[in-house]
Amino acid sequence: MLKKVCVFRHSRLLSQESQSASERSLWWERMSQSFALASAASLCIAIAGCAAANSSPSVQAPSSTTTNSTQSSSPPAAPTYTAGPKYAQVTNFGASITCGFYATADGATGYIYSNNGYAGRLDAALTGTKAQNLCRPGDLAADTVKTWAMPNAAPALGQKQLYTIMVGTNDITACGAQVGCLANYMNAMTALISWLALPASDKVLGSSLNVSQAWTPDLNVGVATSAPGASLSFPVQQAVDGRTLYIAYRVFDTGKINGGTATVQVDGNAVATLSTIANGGRTIATPNGLSDTIWAVGIPLGAAGAHTVTITNGSSGGFFSFQWAGVSSGQYASTDGAPRVMVALLPQSTNQSFNETEVTHNNALNQLASALAADGMWVTAVHCESVLNLSTDFVDTVHPNDAGHAKLATAFESAL
Repeated sequence: MLKKVCVFRHSRLLSQESQSASERSLWWERMSQSFALASAASLCIAIAGCAAANSSPSVQAPSSTTTNSTQSSSPPAAPTYTAGPKYAQVTNFGASITCGFYATADGATGYIYSNNGYAGRLDAALTGTKAQNLCRPGDLAADTVKTWAMPNAAPALGQKQLYTIMVGTNDITACGAQVGCLANYMNAMTALISWLALPASDKVLGSSLNVSQAWTPDLNVGVATSAPGASLSFPVQQAVDGRTLYIAYRVFDTGKINGGTATVQVDGNAVATLSTIANGGRTIATPNGLSDTIWAVGIPLGAAGAHTVTITNGSSGGFFSFQWAGVSSGQYASTDGAPRVMVALLPQSTNQSFNETEVTHNNALNQLASALAADGMWVTAVHCESVLNLSTDFVDTVHPNDAGHAKLATAFESAL
């Protein structure tokens, strides 16, 4: 008989019969400490970030904003940074704030408004690194993980990669505190952060598996099926007791595809069900036109050693896409050259209603960062939530001016 241990809007985890009472007790204690989210229906392992308020990918300036006199005519001197760890590559993920809105324009092209924004300043401070800013005004967490991170980031040991994330402002602006908003956001952020923090050696990609003809390639790294009962299996070698296996899969809004529901088994025990349809009460639909994305769920593996994971599509069929799975085999904060992820707690805005919702997102983000770090990944929460002066550091309700961007850059550098 399967025993339910955690119910979410989209997926549920089930205890393994092989676990002892003490192991289940430790699991409950860990989950209650690491994922005590604002809603009982929120995902257990999915949490937060920040973007910026904009609705059009084809224009640089967010459509709902206007500049005012708080914008300085020239950028202040770049902050003086103390020497930090050296990175060979830095990649900054986000939305319009990451793109430099509204620091002093400097002729930047594409989605980048200004290299005087916090991301450009951080790039300049980390001398000797190859830097890129992958951002787009209006993006939500769903956009960031599917459109930018998974196609462009290849975390690996020994490469000295630094990834920064500021994603979530648009999620709050577009969705707020409505039912399902936080859960959707957290699911996408879990997939985003764990993809960046787990090196390739700790991941199993769907595209790398020897699967039957019922499965076909999907996106960059996944495989998908619509066949009833189609299954795939892969081994997982867990090096440390108590680590979590993260499984990433593709989800769609209702009506976009005939979705399936898959069962996940670990060592023959059913531990989760994953639905292709986002059925938590809120659609994925983003201002930039995305109606599908990548979510991830965390599954405790228990004792160290070899495990076999099997994913089986439901008997009714329907589309299901397995993207990747991974578990940390190291303690990467103390591993030279391991990928590092720095996630910004969302900066406040001049809108009080926004700030009230932001507190919930930031609490969830902080819990996720702590949980992933406890799982051996090098994940750091950057405390940007209170660094901006609401009277002097903004151009509009959410976008910093030069002084505000300089403070955000300093917050990231200080967290190094």
